Amino acid sequence: MDDEPIAVESVIYMLNKNFGEIEICGSARSGKDAIEKAYNLHPDIIIMDINMPGINGLEAMKQIRGVNPNVLFIIMSAFDYFDYAVEALNLGVVEYLLKPVKEVTLTETMTKALEQIRVRETNIQKTLEQQERMEMIIPVLETGFMNSLCLYSGSTEELKSYCQLFGFMNGGGYVMALEFGQKKSHKIENKIGAGVYGEKMYGEYKKIIQSRLKAIVGPIMLNRIIVYVFDENKTQDYEQKSHSVEEAGRILERAIRIYPDIFIGIGRYYENIEEAKKSYQEALFALGVLTSDKEGEEAQILHVDDILERIEYTDSDYEDQLEEICLHAAEQEENELTALFHEVYGKMSRDSSMTLEVVKNSMIGLVTSFASRWKSAVGNYYDVLKDIIGTESKDRLYTIVRNFLERTAGRIQEGRKIKVNSIIDKANKYMQQNFAREISLEEVAREVNLSPYYFSRFYKEETGVNFSDRLTEIRMETAKELLKKDEYTIKDVCYMTGYTEPNYFSKIFKKVTGATPTEYKRLFGD
Repeated sequence: MDDEPIAVESVIYMLNKNFGEIEICGSARSGKDAIEKAYNLHPDIIIMDINMPGINGLEAMKQIRGVNPNVLFIIMSAFDYFDYAVEALNLGVVEYLLKPVKEVTLTETMTKALEQIRVRETNIQKTLEQQERMEMIIPVLETGFMNSLCLYSGSTEELKSYCQLFGFMNGGGYVMALEFGQKKSHKIENKIGAGVYGEKMYGEYKKIIQSRLKAIVGPIMLNRIIVYVFDENKTQDYEQKSHSVEEAGRILERAIRIYPDIFIGIGRYYENIEEAKKSYQEALFALGVLTSDKEGEEAQILHVDDILERIEYTDSDYEDQLEEICLHAAEQEENELTALFHEVYGKMSRDSSMTLEVVKNSMIGLVTSFASRWKSAVGNYYDVLKDIIGTESKDRLYTIVRNFLERTAGRIQEGRKIKVNSIIDKANKYMQQNFAREISLEEVAREVNLSPYYFSRFYKEETGVNFSDRLTEIRMETAKELLKKDEYTIKDVCYMTGYTEPNYFSKIFKKVTGATPTEYKRLFGD
């Protein structure tokens, strides 16, 4: 931007000569004209003279910068004034050039400006790519968080890690459980149909919830959505409860426009994420009362603290015991697994605080936990979940889950035997093929894709002998066959079976066979 036509034409000529990749989109002879054209053309670089008619160059730059903060300025001026230079630097100019400008100086300055644009565009591209990756990663993280919260295989340490990834250091908050379905005769009807419709509209529900709350919204499970609400403001319990119920009410007001039969159970607020599982169980308990008891016939929202039969946590460790069943399924026979389940389920059934709905949710958690950990053995488990949801009897619920565990345990044991045999066969084959050289436990463990420590213990437990003893056995069996042949000396056999010291070889051979190599060769040689 310059009010001298010759100066403008000279700059345009030098730029076109040296930079074929740039497009000169306009020129202006006054500050006002420069502002208007910058608004309309959105240039990346502006070469500006300070001494312009009307609005001067510095003022024009300020106004342009207000609407286009990324534009780069190069100043060309006949004035070598310190104050101008300082103000120009404050506006973030690339260079302050004095007229007349040499072609080499302009070229260097424009190259510098173009490089800044290239770096900026690269950074923008990287930022966009990171955002895209985060858009893909966040749902995975949210699902992982919900698995840790709701499933028995999840741990509080995992919850803490997820909270840090989401930017909530303490993770204080509470659980809100939403359920879809029409309530008749004090129970929810057509849960599967409601769940199918809920899945179609899941995105809308998620938007509604997250427009009101800082929350992780879990995936829809049949006809239910679990929400963990982050709320790290330390307020009194009654205020926290009141606030959570009010927010649930606002969510319900918008959600019922999509589907009218929605029920919301709310758990207590806990300051630390380690106690979030309590809030989850409380939310399910409140939801169970809301959808099954006469008290909640007209209501659609219930906080656990509004229930007369309050849920209190004692030393009962149902969650830990169910988790143990899942974690150690491969180490127990079918009858042991079902016996343990029978014991835990019996305690839950006799516990007055464990309503049918709460026990159902525990069983859903157990089945989905098995599905997460033992995928190949579980197979298609959705029919089991449907049966759990549809049952109205604790006895029938017990039978459904027990049968599932028996089938799954059998498959786990069968699969484990196949895998064990495969690993043992692979390790033995590797030793058979490589015994003639020095091989280590670490090398064989790597071949079967196990850690050295675990492989050593595993091999001993499954075969009854140590890895080193088995390797020695292979070598000695081979040595006995080789010693029977006249063409091999004892030293030859020593080296051919992976030993480097004949004396040591002889010592091991006698220890295993009861005879020295010389004695053995004399007795059994050709």
